[in-house]
Amino acid sequence: MSEARKKVLQRFEERLARLEALRHEMPARWQIFHLHNALSALPHDHDAADLHLDEFDRHDLAKEYPELEADKVPTVEEIRSRFDMIAGGAI
Repeated sequence: MSEARKKVLQRFEERLARLEALRHEMPARWQIFHLHNALSALPHDHDAADLHLDEFDRHDLAKEYPELEADKVPTVEEIRSRFDMIAGGAI
């Protein structure tokens, strides 16, 4: 087994253990979503799994590095406002 694959497996195990510890607090949906995507990619492409784990970690990193907030998902209201500007009354 390659070192890169071992690192991804270890990262996954650490994130899974963290979610298991939060079982009674109900982990956030996004945490489960990213961990599930990493698990799906793991057997075939450990690099893709590693990217999903990066997304899992991004939320915690945003607390330390506010500049990551630029990658935040917009609210529904922000999407509506931008769409209305683009559509410009055409609908």
